[in-house]
Formats: sequence, C-alpha cells, structure tokens
Amino acid sequence: MSKKINLLGETDNFFLALKDRLDRAGALFTSDSEEADITVGLGKYAGDKSVDIAIIAENADSRSGNISEIRDAGLIIRIHDLMIPEGSQGWGSEDVEEWVQWIKEGTHDITPEIQPKHWVHIRDTTDAISLLVMADTDAFAQGVVDLCGRRAWGPDPVIAEIKLLWNRFTNAITHSHTVDSLSEIPSPAGVQFEGERKRPDLEPLHEAMKNAGREEGWRPLTPMRVALMEFLAHTRLHSEPDHN
Repeated sequence: MSKKINLLGETDNFFLALKDRLDRAGALFTSDSEEADITVGLGKYAGDKSVDIAIIAENADSRSGNISEIRDAGLIIRIHDLMIPEGSQGWGSEDVEEWVQWIKEGTHDITPEIQPKHWVHIRDTTDAISLLVMADTDAFAQGVVDLCGRRAWGPDPVIAEIKLLWNRFTNAITHSHTVDSLSEIPSPAGVQFEGERKRPDLEPLHEAMKNAGREEGWRPLTPMRVALMEFLAHTRLHSEPDHN
C-alpha cells in the first residue's frame, strides 16, 4: 500500500538516497504535513513538531541532528558509522573518504588511532528505513531504534583493502599487472576484528524489521569491498580535471 510522505531535510546525499528508495517502495511525496500519512524529519529537521519519524546520526556534526532536541516523534532512528561513497556531508565519519584520498595521493604510512567502527552502507541503511516507514500501522515501530553494521572493523584491514583495490585499478590502466598482482589475494577486509566491540543494541531494529515483514530482520548485504570500490570510483570522478 502506498503512503503519502512529507520528507523534511536538507537536499544532501542522504536525503536523495532515502527519497529514491522510498520512491521505489511506492511512496508518494507531499510538502504538506497535513495531508501526509507520515512526516519524516532528517537531521536538524528531526525536531520539527510535525515529525512522526525522526532520523539522525550519532556523531558530533550538527547537520545530522541531536536526539535531545526531538520531542514529538513516535520513532527515532539513530544511525551509527554510516558510509556514503558520494560524500558523508555530516551524516557519517569522513575517515574512509580521507583514507581513500591519502592512498590515491601516494601516502603509504597511514596509522589512524581510531576505535573500531560498525560500518553500514547507505543502501542497507535506506532499505531498512524505507521498510520501517512504509510498514503497516499495526507493525509500526516505536521508540529509539539504533542502526549500524553487525560487525566491527578496525582501521588497518579497511586501509589495506583500499590499497589493494587502488593498486589493482592503477595496474589495469597502466598495463602493469604481474602474475602476483592478478593472483587471488585474500581480502584484508575479511579479517575479523577480535577486540572488544561496543556495538549499539541492534535487537530493536532487528525485531522492527521482522514485524514490518522482513523475515530475516536486520541483515546488511553490501560487502565492504564493494563499498570501498564505490568510494574509489566517486573520489576518482570528483578529482578528474574538467575537459570541457
């Protein structure tokens, strides 16, 4: 069943990705909260008094909203460690964007002292949010729902994976591949983080998605390697000179 959605937020990469996913789920959009079935507020707009579903990110950037300012929303979706290859624009950490840029510029010694993160891709995030927004009334989630990836990633395997992917790309365009470079090298991003994992409680999200009709609940599908390839592609496009 279609729903009329009033989507409030800055027209950034997160807004556009969510709007596209809701559109594909059959949502109709209206700028009038009075005629909308649901009003969804993103980031700084999450505190609007008309908002039914507030979506914020847990970080220090004011653009991604603040839970203490939300008063009337029945459901608050709080996102952690979001990956947006097109650019985070305040919704996620810029760590991966910086690592990609440094590696492309030839920096080899990258040893960031950051805590492991439970990275989650924008596609998995908007899939989950779309399901919750479009859920039937009797399956509508309430309260605060945290959203992030299920596994923890230290920085070292992610950086090693970026280096591997970038080397393969540059070898391909310069025709400098060797037998070793074309060999099937195990993905560094396949290494499991073994330390303490202070992950947000994902059980409310998992149960909310099951109630909304997703039998498997919360199961992110985008592999880290695919996500990093997208980061490399977008930074390469953005850094190419204008030939017009």
